[in-house]
Amino acid sequence: MSSTVSPRVLMIGWNTPAFLALKEHHADVVSVIAPRHVRRAKSHAPDTTHVAVPNDGDVEQILAGLARAEIAIDEFDFVCTIGEWPIVAAALLAEHGKAVGMKLSAAIALRDKFVQKRLVREAGLPVAGAQMPDLLSDLDGEQLTYPIVIKPLTGAGSQDTHVVSDAAELASLVETYQQPPRGPWLMEEFMEGEELHLDGVVRAGVIRALSVSRYFQNVIDIKSGGLVGSVLLDPNENPDLYSKAQSLLTGVLDAVGHEDGIFHAEAFEKDGELTFSEVGGRLGGGVVQDIVLRRFGVDLADEWARAALGLPPGEPAEPSKEQCGWVHLQAPAGVAEHVPDESELLAQPGCVEAAISIAPGSQIPSFSAASNMKAGAVIIVGDSEEQVRERTLAAAAWFSQAVTVQAPETV
Repeated sequence: MSSTVSPRVLMIGWNTPAFLALKEHHADVVSVIAPRHVRRAKSHAPDTTHVAVPNDGDVEQILAGLARAEIAIDEFDFVCTIGEWPIVAAALLAEHGKAVGMKLSAAIALRDKFVQKRLVREAGLPVAGAQMPDLLSDLDGEQLTYPIVIKPLTGAGSQDTHVVSDAAELASLVETYQQPPRGPWLMEEFMEGEELHLDGVVRAGVIRALSVSRYFQNVIDIKSGGLVGSVLLDPNENPDLYSKAQSLLTGVLDAVGHEDGIFHAEAFEKDGELTFSEVGGRLGGGVVQDIVLRRFGVDLADEWARAALGLPPGEPAEPSKEQCGWVHLQAPAGVAEHVPDESELLAQPGCVEAAISIAPGSQIPSFSAASNMKAGAVIIVGDSEEQVRERTLAAAAWFSQAVTVQAPETV
C-alpha cells in the first residue's frame, strides 16, 4: 500500500468507533448503511459517501445500492465490516471485487452457529452437542433429553433463544413459530456452568490480546429477568483460567479460520474446565470495548481497523490497575415518568462512566427479548472483583428503583 495514496475502503454496516479508526489510518471510506443508521452515520461523517440500502447484510441490495450511486465494487482495495449481520456479505463482496477482506469460509463459520460448532467439534475441542432441524415441528419431543436450547442459526443477542425443559414447552414453542414458518434452527445440548465472555485480538493466527470476563448471570437468564453485565477477571489472580481460555480460543479460531481481526467468544466454566459456546469476529456487546481499553489499554476498534487494512498491531495504551465491570441498566416496563440523570448514576460508588438511553415519556419495553436491550449502561471500578460485582449490582438495583413509570389508566 502506497504511503501517499489513501486506501479505498468499503465498510458494510455502521459502527462509529470502527469508522473513526479507519479514518485515523487515512482510509477513504464508503459506507453501506441500513435505514436505522442513516442519521447517526451522516451526523458523525457528513463528508463521507453513505449508501443506504434496506438490508446491509444482503449482497443483492448492496450491489444495487452501489450501482445507484455509480460506484463499482472493483474500485475498492479493502471490504470490511465490524458487524455481526453483514460479515458474509462483506467477505463475498471482497472476493467478487478482488479486494482484501475476510475469507468467505471464515465468515460463514463465524456467522453460522451449526457450521462453527461442527468445525470446533471436528478439531477435538469441547463443545455442546447440536442438531439442525429445518422446522421445530420436525423434532420428536418425546425422544429428546431435556433441557435443550433452541436458537436461530444466525442469531445474535440471545434473540429468539429459548431453554426448553420438556415436551410440553417444545410443543408451545412449535406453535409460536408455526406461522409464518421459521427455520432452520439450532438445537443445542444445555450447558451447565458459569458463562464467560472472551474478547481480544488475533493476528496471523496468534492471540495477541485476551480479556476474560464472567457474566453476573448466564445470558439466557434474561428470559427470566436476569441482568446482562460482567466483571473483567484479573489475569494475575486467574492465571489458570486465562491459560485455559487462551488454549481453547487458539484451537477455536484455527478451526473456523479466523486469523486476523478481533473476536468475541463465549464459553462455560464448570469444575475448572471450559466448554466452547460460540465466537464472532466482532466487538462484544454492551461496553465491552470500553472495559478492555480501560483495563488493558487495548483499543479493539483500532485493532480491527489495523487488521482490516493489513497494518501491524498497535501498542497498548497505559492500562488501569483497577478492577472493573459493567452492566446494562433495566427499568420497569411502561411509560417513563421520572428518569434519574447521569450525574446521579456517577455518584454511585465506583461508577466512572454512565449513559442513559431512556427519557421521561419513553416507552420502556420488556428487557427479556434480547441481551442488547437496555435503559442505559454503567462502568464500575473497585479494588477487587467482588467489590466491583457488589457495586455494579447495587448501581443496577438503584437505577431500576429510581425510574418511575406512569400508573396505568383505570376505566
